Amino acid sequence: MAAVRTRAKPRSFNYRYTAAAAGGRIVRGTIKAPSEVVAQDLLVERGQTPINLEVAPSTFSLEGQLPQLFAVKEKDVINFSRQLATLLDAGITLLPALQLLGGQGSVSRPFRRIIATMAQDLGTGRSLSQAVARHPKVFDEIYSRTIAVGEKTGKLEGVLREVADHMERSGAFAKKVSGALTYPIIVLVVGGLVGLILITVALPPLVDMFKTLNVELPLPTRILLGISGFMGATKLYLLTLFLVGVPLGVWFLRQRSGKRAMDKFRMRAPLMGKIYHMAELARLCRSISMMLGAGLSLQEVVEALPLITTNTVLREALVAVQRGLLLGQGLTYPLSLHPEFPPLFLQMVRVGEESNSLESNLRVLAVFYENTASEQAATMVALIQPLSTIAIAFVAGFIALSVIMPMYSITGSF
Repeated sequence: MAAVRTRAKPRSFNYRYTAAAAGGRIVRGTIKAPSEVVAQDLLVERGQTPINLEVAPSTFSLEGQLPQLFAVKEKDVINFSRQLATLLDAGITLLPALQLLGGQGSVSRPFRRIIATMAQDLGTGRSLSQAVARHPKVFDEIYSRTIAVGEKTGKLEGVLREVADHMERSGAFAKKVSGALTYPIIVLVVGGLVGLILITVALPPLVDMFKTLNVELPLPTRILLGISGFMGATKLYLLTLFLVGVPLGVWFLRQRSGKRAMDKFRMRAPLMGKIYHMAELARLCRSISMMLGAGLSLQEVVEALPLITTNTVLREALVAVQRGLLLGQGLTYPLSLHPEFPPLFLQMVRVGEESNSLESNLRVLAVFYENTASEQAATMVALIQPLSTIAIAFVAGFIALSVIMPMYSITGSF
């Protein structure tokens, strides 16, 4: 009797989707389907228009538990853009070029999945900019808008290289500034931890010994004993405050008002505020210049302006600027209504508007802000390094003096 062969059940995948429901409401969730096409059809049957669709990692996988570790890095996007431009220059059409890049072993697995999805989109008739726009966590809207201009003008290879250069310059500048500020922050944190450990762990045994001695303790020792006694008496309250305050602080910073307060503090903080502000303005100038150079109209650039920065205060100002431009107020006047944009920035924009040289003016201004921010960061580090060393030496010397001085008082009393 011949064995009965059963048909294998097609494998299903979990797809994470973002879709537009009735009334324009945005909905997110997961759907199970054997393919992306079937998943899209199922969403359409529900009355939802798919916006973004991607394979969801398994809940029990490391990628599902720690998605940040598997996020596509900016360096991967830069390399992808340059390699795609090279393949297109060599005469390879877009779909085979994507398939070739997606098959490289050097590309991370999450990015390979995204490239494969983009290749599928091209196979169904979508353009590259439309395929890119479906992955906003990897390719921001500025990237997709610029690619769309490259497709329309037939200069996709040049636009890809321009976007890659822009991302590389922005990343290098951000890394340079953050790297300059890392050392003093580490020194101050380590110094604070050492002082805290000395006061809370090393001193309590000495406190008991000093209390049993019938001698007058020096002033530094009395101060140190007061600090140590306060820490010992309130350590439970301080621990509770820490355990409750940290989660509350994190929650507050995730709210709109908390983000706005933190962003405003970053721009106005002593020493570091000016550097951070100039870094944001440099990114803004560089992005506008790049988009104008790629062929986007000023209207299209302004529509994308709020997406350039992650700073809530600047983003709100740029939204207002966008409304002003739509009302026919130009670019300079709406910008001048917000103190976040300094006189030099406004002057360069005004001259650029009047002389039709906005792209070159902002490129020059971006270089100026980048150089100034880098120089000020280096100056601040050069200032903080000796000051932090002196502060740590002072604390350590004060603690050592507070412990040694009673020894001389004790020996002198006998």
